[in-house]
Amino acid sequence: MISGEIETEQDGLAYGAMVFKVAPGTTTEPHRHASEETWAVQSGAGHCVVDGRRIGLIPGSRVVAPPHAEHTITNDGSEDLVVLSMWWKKL
Repeated sequence: MISGEIETEQDGLAYGAMVFKVAPGTTTEPHRHASEETWAVQSGAGHCVVDGRRIGLIPGSRVVAPPHAEHTITNDGSEDLVVLSMWWKKL
């Protein structure tokens, strides 16, 4: 589930943010994009894989996925994994 997604361009920079939830026992589709993306875990537990590197996720975790890096998030816990995502790129 995604909520509060915004995206805009200003002064040669494209940027956006959203909050998304990953349900228990599920994984997001592997994907990559031209923008750098930073995640801040709000609640829940799980792990992400960024270009083959597995990183544990708990509330307060922050992870950066560099531009063009393949990434996924998996919820290993029993409650929704809630993540704030922010991204940007130069136009």
